[in-house]
Amino acid sequence: MLQGIDDEQELGRRALAALHAELLPRAPAQRTWGGSGSGELCPVCGHRIEPAETELELEFAAAGSGTAVREIHMHLLCFAAWEIASESAANEGS
Repeated sequence: MLQGIDDEQELGRRALAALHAELLPRAPAQRTWGGSGSGELCPVCGHRIEPAETELELEFAAAGSGTAVREIHMHLLCFAAWEIASESAANEGS
């Protein structure tokens, strides 16, 4: 697992907290790419995505900005936790 996070439930809690803090969007990404880690911080776990790790780069329309985009980089497992947390938050109506 990720550095110091050995529990999928913990990743889920962190993803849900990031959603509630509006650090992550609730809507699906407009585009998604995968590749080697870029050294960016993952907003779910808070760790850097190292070059030896798989990274997903997600692109979203920036709120109220027309054509501007917002890019978010995540570990593969953190992405899965974010997707599940987004679904859970939608079902809660929060």
